[in-house]
Amino acid sequence: MKIVSIIGFLCLGAAWAKFQMRVERRQFSQPPIEPQERFALRRFQLTSQAQHQHVADFRDFAYFGNITVGTPPQTFLVVLDTGSANVWVPDASCGKHELFSACSRKKRYNSAISTTYAQDGRKFRINYGTGSASGYFGNDTLCFSDTTLCVPSQTFGQATNLAPFFARQDIDGILGLGFTELAVNRAPPPFINAVNQGLVDEPIFTVYLEHHGLRRYPTGGVFTYGGQDEENCGPVVTWVPLTKASYWQFHLQGIGIKSADEHNQGWEVISDTGTSFIGGPSSIIQSLARKYGASYDFSTDSYVVPCAKINEMPTIKMLINGETLEFHPSNIIARSSYEECDLTLFDLYSPAFSPTWILGDPFIRQYCNIHDVGNKRLGLALSKQK
Repeated sequence: MKIVSIIGFLCLGAAWAKFQMRVERRQFSQPPIEPQERFALRRFQLTSQAQHQHVADFRDFAYFGNITVGTPPQTFLVVLDTGSANVWVPDASCGKHELFSACSRKKRYNSAISTTYAQDGRKFRINYGTGSASGYFGNDTLCFSDTTLCVPSQTFGQATNLAPFFARQDIDGILGLGFTELAVNRAPPPFINAVNQGLVDEPIFTVYLEHHGLRRYPTGGVFTYGGQDEENCGPVVTWVPLTKASYWQFHLQGIGIKSADEHNQGWEVISDTGTSFIGGPSSIIQSLARKYGASYDFSTDSYVVPCAKINEMPTIKMLINGETLEFHPSNIIARSSYEECDLTLFDLYSPAFSPTWILGDPFIRQYCNIHDVGNKRLGLALSKQK
């Protein structure tokens, strides 16, 4: 099986929005099972007031977690996405009168059975490069599964229509972890709402992602709400000030293989859990790919390398906030088969006045991302995973 990445862009006023999904080119041989069984989560023994949520690793191409909406809780499998800011799940009416609907195999929210639901009524539409999600907003209690963190009166999208593309995805919906300024209709994202309601000890959440190769791994990372994750992450190497608090956007000073200043024009970049690969200017990506000996696969729109040579490959170096950070091949190579691996780089053609790079999951696998909402900065700490 081969998984490829498709990136979409949307202009929202002055904001630039993206979303990346993963496409299965053919089905797995195992029979389908329910998302909450496939990605069952276990609870941490907590040593602080921070709340820890395990996420599932989908073969190093995607990371999914469960949330609940409503009272009694209704469970949904979502992308916990730092590159967007709205939360939406399919509504009970989605696909009701369609013979072939993208919602037909997804969990759907039923407001009629929730005692904490309140109408909002505003409409929303989010256009992705692969299609759109649209519907109307509602308000209800939203909880992060595997934690006790519940956010009352959370504005969320009740999607009444999904593009056909979503039918092929395991997820039910998306939960954005960007800033309110990025959100459609300025609906406060759940973590921002939790901070505003005083539901977390610190206005910080930490993301730790693991690499597991070809396996679907049920506990492949941790999102920690309200503090840092000292169990999985080392000391903070640097606190990077955000240049804009909509995405988690900051300045990348340089990048290279022999040294971090091989390419040193300086760019605006975002860190993004919802993007599988690292995207950047075509000329630089192609230069890095050549140095890895990667070949371009036109059928999958990806750079490929022999898996047998992973341990011989060099590190990528980035210069961020004056610190040189190294990225090991185990975190920047993803196995698409036992013989062929993807170099997790892609050519990014960004609109004008937009971030030039997207630092996706490979970036976060190497360095835990500590998102400091209060101080509008991003902490980088070396992952303890070997």
